[in-house]
Amino acid sequence: MTDKELRRLRRQDLLQMLVTQSKETARLQAELDEEKEEMSRLLEGYERLKGKLNEKDDLIEKLKGRLDEKDHMIEEERTGFQETLERLKARLNEKDQLIEKLKGRLDHKDGEIRKHTEEIERLRKDKWGELKESGSAREMLLKLRTLFQ
Repeated sequence: MTDKELRRLRRQDLLQMLVTQSKETARLQAELDEEKEEMSRLLEGYERLKGKLNEKDDLIEKLKGRLDEKDHMIEEERTGFQETLERLKARLNEKDQLIEKLKGRLDHKDGEIRKHTEEIERLRKDKWGELKESGSAREMLLKLRTLFQ
């Protein structure tokens, strides 16, 4: 509205306009106050959440430190276990070699025993044959005695 139009208005219209503007101003002021309260609540919530987030960040850092320590400890243990495993494997290989050596000796001894057993069997058969051929019981007993001596 121009200045000229404003001067032509009656007093009642002007008062009506002032009342309307006052009501509008009061309404806008109330709305502004509500917005300020809402903003204040949001800021409080933001600060609260920011505080909680900082607490969580601190907790994460502590847990990360502990996790790093555990990882280091596990790595050391794994290395120790690996070294022990390597030593045990080496000892196992040594034992396997010793077992193979002993098996060879055992096989050799079994062969000797078999050879001696066959020789004893052959000698017994030869002696038994001699005893049967000689026919005398007395000689058989004497030969048996010499056989078992």
